[in-house]
Amino acid sequence: MLKTTDRVKTVKSSSILEIAALAADMKSKGIDVVSLAAGEPDFNTPESIQRAATKAMADGYTKYTPSNGFLKLRETIAEKVTRENNYPVTPDEVIITAGAKHALYLAMQCLLGPGDAILIPTPAWVSYGPMVELCDAEVIPLPLYEEDGYRPNVDRWKSLSIPKRARGILINSPNNPVGSTYSADDLKRLAAWAMQRGLWILSDEIYEKVLFDDAKHVSVAALGPEVRENTITVSGFSKSYCMTGWRLGWATGPKDVIKKMTAIQSQSISHVTSFVQWAGIAAAQLPESEIQAMVQKFDERRKYCLERLARWNKWGTFVRPTGAFYFFLNMSPWMTAHKMNDVDFCKSLLEDYHVGLVPGSAFGKDKSFRMSYATSVDQLKKAFDRMEAFLAG
Repeated sequence: MLKTTDRVKTVKSSSILEIAALAADMKSKGIDVVSLAAGEPDFNTPESIQRAATKAMADGYTKYTPSNGFLKLRETIAEKVTRENNYPVTPDEVIITAGAKHALYLAMQCLLGPGDAILIPTPAWVSYGPMVELCDAEVIPLPLYEEDGYRPNVDRWKSLSIPKRARGILINSPNNPVGSTYSADDLKRLAAWAMQRGLWILSDEIYEKVLFDDAKHVSVAALGPEVRENTITVSGFSKSYCMTGWRLGWATGPKDVIKKMTAIQSQSISHVTSFVQWAGIAAAQLPESEIQAMVQKFDERRKYCLERLARWNKWGTFVRPTGAFYFFLNMSPWMTAHKMNDVDFCKSLLEDYHVGLVPGSAFGKDKSFRMSYATSVDQLKKAFDRMEAFLAG
């Protein structure tokens, strides 16, 4: 019998992907399921991006590439980040990765070792913790509070005992799962707090273009040279460009760390698919109006959800999201009254009412759930009708 290492014994599959797969399996059996689990836009990838990929294949870009990505794409990303995110980047400070998730994984492999710890404001995306475990390191949650709009409040953390083995902090704005957007002031105070403690910053900015209510995206690396020199910034094309299945992301940071991330990538997946990288060049040049047209659709769906959730005040609470495409519902009043935890809640809702949600405990906060609104209003209406029938019953 094959014996696995201790490193993988506790690592679990993504709960989000598991629920999405279960919902898909139910659909394949003819059950009318509305899945609001996965954070995946329902729009197809823009045609100009598709054409770039097929042209690249026809032109012979079907072979190996440099491990850090084609120079042309790295130049494009460096120029894009310099222009849009307001901090200078050169091509040798960029690595092209198989999605933003893989960029995060590579960064953690470089920055965390056995016995180290990383601080993560929580609720937090479900994959952060397992990636840290695979580094034989530990997550130390920093609580985010609903009354603060789930934005970082360093005054609340000053009383916490931060161990010396804490190496860095991982931040995510716009935030998955809560939909909050960190302001420039939030980030300035957080960065100062981190620099005082000698912490590096890993910044997940994959939802940077999905913003509402006049919210502005601020990259923490844009706050000054000291912060930039101690920050790895991660983003990608999945969410804003409807390219989830293409697996195309990037990271920017100090050259020495990017070089080490490249070395790990070269010994694992080798590189990102060749013709997908050429599609990335086309994506980076997509007119901003096309991206904003998709964001407008997300906003219409968000506003529909807000209308329906206005009726839920006796069941739970939430913070109005200003970024990404999720609502995070605190259902403590309802679940406490019905003596139900969030896992059983989501299981019953899926099995009996055919609506897929993700339990809040997967993100570090129980008696809650995450709901994606990256689907049509018709689907959302059906989901809300079923959820309200469940809650009222």
